Amino acid sequence: MSEVTPKILPEELAVKSALPALRASIAKTLMSKYGLTQIRVAELLGVTQTAISYYLSNKRGSGAQESIQAEEIKKTVLEISSMLAQKEIDRRAVAAKLTEALIYIKRNHLLCNVHKQYEPQLDADACDVCDIA
Repeated sequence: MSEVTPKILPEELAVKSALPALRASIAKTLMSKYGLTQIRVAELLGVTQTAISYYLSNKRGSGAQESIQAEEIKKTVLEISSMLAQKEIDRRAVAAKLTEALIYIKRNHLLCNVHKQYEPQLDADACDVCDIA
């Protein structure tokens, strides 16, 4: 284990940046592919319509867009969007998919650049905190 100890835990970073980026991507997909309204998307994602507006205008969730560009994450966004667009929504399955996406992002070090924005002194190459189970 390295001597690098970030002040912000990866899980905090995921909630601050990766989760909003995922929600933004899902919201955009639900609206463009399934023709849902901002109000319906907000209901499905459990956020306000204002949050959806912010996602669509890149005022929220844009800081970690790079971290969700992996093909595996794009595939998961499409799967979650499809699940949410169904008449009968399995909320547990949606939550599981979101959790899987966040774990993938952490395990594959996809938030390192975002972490550097919060902690410029952090040596991302020496940091191994995301490798701890």
